[in-house]
Amino acid sequence: MNATEVSARLARYQSDMFEVAAVPRLPVDSAQLHAVDLRLPEGDEWQAEDILRLAAARGMDYRALYRRASTRDDQALGELLRLRCDASAAEGHAWFLHELLDLVGDGFFAEILSRESATDCAWVGGLLLFNMGFDHGYEAEVLAAFSRRYPRTYLATVAA
Repeated sequence: MNATEVSARLARYQSDMFEVAAVPRLPVDSAQLHAVDLRLPEGDEWQAEDILRLAAARGMDYRALYRRASTRDDQALGELLRLRCDASAAEGHAWFLHELLDLVGDGFFAEILSRESATDCAWVGGLLLFNMGFDHGYEAEVLAAFSRRYPRTYLATVAA
């Protein structure tokens, strides 16, 4: 199962889920946030360069968007959340979105995600689950871990 298939599966779950209002932003001292340079994942199995090439072909500077999103720039994060890709580009994009989730925090990430369409929420949820190993036969464990570690983002990914 690839990231796109995981996203489609999560979208099907949405029809049975309840609606969730926008998640309130957690207070954070923005002076403590520093822009983070995009760090490419290590290992041959990752195709991070593919997402960079895909974004460039669409006229986007992925590195600049990532850097801005890492400082809680909601417009930059929104652009990255709406970026659709397939195959190996999705693997790299999934990895970077998960890194951003850890950098900006569950509350902020969920707030921005909750502004997107249900389709985009399912897409991002699928990417995050894929990155956490959802496609390796441990679906229940991964969903449980995702919902515990990122409760607000999890709710935003399954809310219609």
